Amino acid sequence: MKPNVDIMGDFISPCGQFRLTFDDDGRVAYAYLKRGNDVVGDVWVYNRCVTPDAPEWTDRSKLPFANCEPFAKPEGNLLVPFTLDDVSVDWHYSENRPMARLYLFAELTAVIALGDKPGFSRFAAKDGPLARALV
Repeated sequence: MKPNVDIMGDFISPCGQFRLTFDDDGRVAYAYLKRGNDVVGDVWVYNRCVTPDAPEWTDRSKLPFANCEPFAKPEGNLLVPFTLDDVSVDWHYSENRPMARLYLFAELTAVIALGDKPGFSRFAAKDGPLARALV
């Protein structure tokens, strides 16, 4: 089955000061926590492409980077088709620090809070430069 291409959406926080931008370009998916136009947190969510053996983050022409072995779980190569309707976000505030929990098919998939660079992904096998393991 061919994966979707260009699934992008914004999820606005209840206070209206923040938004989570989910971006799946057909090769890789990321979530960006934004205040205005400033990115204040980010996280790799999953790969659509074949998981690379070596890190891509040394070659800026490959932005946004796919996560590589051994940082990505095999199930982090997501090929199932879906739409933006299958994505949801819950907002939480702790000590005035916003946190967005991203759900895909109603399953917790990523968590990102103000200052998280990177945030947490359930498809991260271990902490790395693109995502921390969500346990």
